[in-house]
Amino acid sequence: MRTVSGRILIALVASVALVAAACGASGDEPAAGGGGGGSEETTTTEAAASNASWGDLANVCGPGEATVAPGEGTSAPGTINIAVAGDRSSDIRPGLNKELWDASVAFSEWCNAAGGIAGLQIELIDADGKLFEVESAMATICTEAFAMVGGAFTQDQLEFSGKPGSDFHQCNMIDIPGVAVSPEKGLSNGQVQAVPNPPTKKSTQWLIDFKKVAPEDSKKNIVVVGELPSMQVVKTQYDAAVQQVGGIEQLPALPYPVAGLSDWTPLAQKVKDSGATSLYWIGEPSNAANLFKSLRDQGWQGTIINETNIYDETAFSAGNAAAEGIIARTSYHPFEEADRWPAVQQYLDTLQQYVPDGKVASLGLQSISAWLLFVTSATRCAEENDNVISRTCVITTAEAVEDWTGGGLHSPSDPGRSQPAECGLLMVARDGKWERLYPEIGGTDDDGDGFHCPADGVATVTEDLGVEAKINPNYPN
Repeated sequence: MRTVSGRILIALVASVALVAAACGASGDEPAAGGGGGGSEETTTTEAAASNASWGDLANVCGPGEATVAPGEGTSAPGTINIAVAGDRSSDIRPGLNKELWDASVAFSEWCNAAGGIAGLQIELIDADGKLFEVESAMATICTEAFAMVGGAFTQDQLEFSGKPGSDFHQCNMIDIPGVAVSPEKGLSNGQVQAVPNPPTKKSTQWLIDFKKVAPEDSKKNIVVVGELPSMQVVKTQYDAAVQQVGGIEQLPALPYPVAGLSDWTPLAQKVKDSGATSLYWIGEPSNAANLFKSLRDQGWQGTIINETNIYDETAFSAGNAAAEGIIARTSYHPFEEADRWPAVQQYLDTLQQYVPDGKVASLGLQSISAWLLFVTSATRCAEENDNVISRTCVITTAEAVEDWTGGGLHSPSDPGRSQPAECGLLMVARDGKWERLYPEIGGTDDDGDGFHCPADGVATVTEDLGVEAKINPNYPN
């Protein structure tokens, strides 16, 4: 595995924008299988390695005679070079989104053990952008990689450097990322998200459900948002969702520096003085935990409602009392219910086998879903094109998928039409651990596999984001 380096000065973007959930329409997954999981049958890593299945996706990896299209990367015969974007070695935020890399290592080892991608062994390129070195990382990717899969630069808008040797589009790169962060990346072509997070749309399921489980606390909501443009985009998405749902009074938002504060008391006091009965945080879990502790210390009794990235052990880092009652939305099957969902258990088993110290997190599941979409698309390309896997075929095949569950990792998503979540569930922090809050499995509002799918589950962002879509004419839009 290789490590890339370089430097370009830019600002820190918090990891909240790296989190997405998805639910979609209809279509076919590139490989046999599909559907939302729910089987009680246990799928072990050992069994998966022998039959190359992941959850309910069959024939994911295995032997074959595939080759990489000439001129598309520098893969040696019998291998395929795949870059995993990330920032975990940053001096500012060590370990940022480490789970994307850990999941990619685990999956590639599992796939290689099963025979590879139609016979091609995966060679990972550790494209660590370190927050400040994205252009240099892209220069290595453009030279060596066939594709980018399963990762994300926190500042992925910097992939578009405008330079032939480091620009995502100018070097005709493709990406099936763990998630797209910036609106520039989210609106670009040449990339397909297994669990879409488009900047122009936002799920409303979690807000509809929040009003149901906390009717009083949901009435007055305040947003606490980091002082960066990318976080303002998240707020714009949230505003659109709140407006569509209705019945939630939005109080003036409160900003904070993304590097954090040495004392969160003044900000917590502002939240308390606002009269807010609920709070929506835009930022990473470690900073959030500090604010939440300060809020509880001051006696604020409101409800905290948040994105999937708060569904993390870091939420308890300032103490269980500070996290008590936090609600987090997700469209992934919870780790706490892994015994019900074989694909999630397989992620845990595979990570434990190949990366024993790997971080377990929702973004890890998201990375696995991206890898599965890439591998099944690449395998189909080999089958239909005389064993040749090309970038254009892979991205076109992935873009045709409109019903995707990652083998049963999450509710159905719509990669092809880049639709955000319509279905999901709520988790709640209680006594230092996470548990399901809503809907009850098998209950009235369980619309399938433990997810709730309300009508009008997606809001459209009408506000101008001030971003021009990045388009490569060589790939589908």
